[in-house]
Amino acid sequence: MKTMRNLLIIIVSVGIFLSVPTIDKNTNAGTYDAEVSAENNQKSALLLAKKEEDKDIIIYKKDIIIRSDELKTESKREAEDFKSIEKPVSKKQETLSLDIVDKYVKEGKKYEARNILSDLFINKKIPEKQEEIKERLDKLNEELIFSPLPSPDATMYTVQQGDALARIAKRYNTNYELIMKINGKIPNRLNIGDQLKILVGNTKILISKSNFTLTLLLNEHYVKQYRIATGKNDKTPVGMFEVKNKMKEPVWYSPDGGVFPYGHKENILGTRWIGFKDKPDLHGYGIHGTTQPETIGTASSNGCIRMLNSDVEELYDFVTLNTEIIIQR
Repeated sequence: MKTMRNLLIIIVSVGIFLSVPTIDKNTNAGTYDAEVSAENNQKSALLLAKKEEDKDIIIYKKDIIIRSDELKTESKREAEDFKSIEKPVSKKQETLSLDIVDKYVKEGKKYEARNILSDLFINKKIPEKQEEIKERLDKLNEELIFSPLPSPDATMYTVQQGDALARIAKRYNTNYELIMKINGKIPNRLNIGDQLKILVGNTKILISKSNFTLTLLLNEHYVKQYRIATGKNDKTPVGMFEVKNKMKEPVWYSPDGGVFPYGHKENILGTRWIGFKDKPDLHGYGIHGTTQPETIGTASSNGCIRMLNSDVEELYDFVTLNTEIIIQR
């Protein structure tokens, strides 16, 4: 009887043993171990698993293990980084800008149109249309700047008894030559009650050595651009300068020591001189005309900025003492 009982226990034990599922090491069937499961599924993009009901989800992303709360923080940071990326100006936006210019011109808002074009031109926002934009700017400024018609860049002055152009110009920190040019006046032909257009505000000069251009601004807006010559062997300095003095028909003090009056065949300064304030190790620089017009558009001077005589004469009328000059490469 005892033998039969022992035999029965053995049979029951063997049956219980045979009912336990076996786990094949080469498969994840029958296991809830997340690390083993992730290891066998590294090629999948994402695998979600739970260790226990009350634990955070652990996300296995190829070889990188991160908790769900860390993933949220990372996603938020990536979203913020994406927002901080400045989107380039699209062609549609560029076209829209020019469309606005056309709209303003049709509505008679030439000043607003000019200012948009000025921004597009100075900052080269549509490089392939620089020439077209420049032509449109020059056309608008024929009226806004170079005509006696009123504009937001100017004040209209009524001539009073005893007025003289030089005194009026001094009052508005401008040059009488510019008042004469814009209004078609001569110094001794002012009449009481005449309306004079007088440009007001600050002038600035931007010089590009690489492009051989000088751009005149009034109140940060484009007035006109001129071709220039610069210093050979990179002699023209870069940086910020200010106008120190102005001279008509200047004498040339040659670097070789010679002194040549205006009109002398050795005097290469042309009809005007606009001198810069000196800086340490930078003396005697300026903008001037030339007796060698063929050199415009080249690096050929001793360091100064050369212009055609007709261009430098026009620039001279705009420039006042302390006008800012910025020279860039």
